[in-house]
Amino acid sequence: MGKLAKAAKRPSKKQSELQKIANTHTSTAVHGDRKLRTQIKASPTARASGGGVSKPRTTKAKAKLVAAKGNRDPSGPSVVGELHGWGFSGAMLSVARSSIAAASAGQMALFAGGKLQNGTYTDVVDIFNSYTKKWTVSHLSAARSNIGAGAVGDRYVLFAGGFDSDFQPLPLVDVYDTRTDTWTALNLGTPRASPRVLDLGSVAAIVGGLSGDLQYLSNAIDYVDGNLHVSQGSLRKEFPQFGVAAADKKLGVGLFTAGYQNNRPGERFNDFEASNQTTLFTAAGSSADATESQPLPFPRWGASGAAANGLFAIGGGHIFEQDASETVTTVVDRVDVYDSSTGRWSSSPLALSVPRDYPLVQAVGNYIVFAAGTDKSKDLDILDTRTGAFVKNLQHKPSLYLLRSDAAATTVGGCLMVIAGGQVYQGANATATVEMFDACGSK
Repeated sequence: MGKLAKAAKRPSKKQSELQKIANTHTSTAVHGDRKLRTQIKASPTARASGGGVSKPRTTKAKAKLVAAKGNRDPSGPSVVGELHGWGFSGAMLSVARSSIAAASAGQMALFAGGKLQNGTYTDVVDIFNSYTKKWTVSHLSAARSNIGAGAVGDRYVLFAGGFDSDFQPLPLVDVYDTRTDTWTALNLGTPRASPRVLDLGSVAAIVGGLSGDLQYLSNAIDYVDGNLHVSQGSLRKEFPQFGVAAADKKLGVGLFTAGYQNNRPGERFNDFEASNQTTLFTAAGSSADATESQPLPFPRWGASGAAANGLFAIGGGHIFEQDASETVTTVVDRVDVYDSSTGRWSSSPLALSVPRDYPLVQAVGNYIVFAAGTDKSKDLDILDTRTGAFVKNLQHKPSLYLLRSDAAATTVGGCLMVIAGGQVYQGANATATVEMFDACGSK
């Protein structure tokens, strides 16, 4: 079953899971002058009706996934096979902060917005050019935190939604053009914070998020294509879900799964529960086909994921368990692997070296890298999608310099993984520290 790490007992149900996930959330949603009671179930198993039976894929989507399986690239970017050949360097953001949004396109890595040490939000954007090795500073259209970040067409970086200083969800989408160094303003169809962004190559899907209304979890989808045209869609789910998003832009497929769902949408008292609902996205012109897929075998909160070669690894997270008269949080080391060509989860889950909660997860070439999410180890867990196993290298395993939480990560060109900001683990101090791992061997 793998290792479990039990955390301290939760003080009360008023200390909601939303606060941990969104970092700036309280345990109640505000609607008008009333506060809506939030209930979180201790059970790690989502209701059967939440995931349901997988619906048949459309012929178009199925054909694309079958083609994807045959087109897997055994080499990928020029990633060094021996981990001791990965380069490491450090830098500093222009200002220390946490809850940062991070994404990359072309040769650029961007780190936008977030929460400063004093708790206020910022509009600062730190931009790193991986070719020139230079950092510059720009600004969002408005200061905010809990922003969704992603890219489209390997040219545009998107920073979508977020909370303003009054804790109101925003419709703003700031788009940075990595070729012209210019910004464009777009709008979401529905204002929301913490939307998940799937980079499907030709189109980006901005999925769900926190809406701030009675439903609280949004089913809205905004599609942004390579011409920056925006169209709207919706997740057709009985239970709105705040999930984990991962995408393989080379194959044009993405996954939205795990996280939690609201079993009583539209009612005064929310009922949150770990979700097994799984939706597969397949790029289709200026939008995407979204189809139900096999439910996640082990529903949990706080997991993260990434994809390479059509394989999706969803790892870490936590469950709530009843211990005598108290509810405790149990952090897990489990990794579930989903194959987009078959639409199935592996029946044999993998295990991280240590349990991790809200880990940073990035695709680096053929590897999926898990970092942070624990105070037990600075090591990176590195899954090789060609073998389906974690790399075992005890002497030269890459590791973090600084243990941190609520940090941001992005990968440039399939080679350079950049981890920035956050808070010193279990501390109150925001950090500006940047760590860069170059898997293509630059020193």
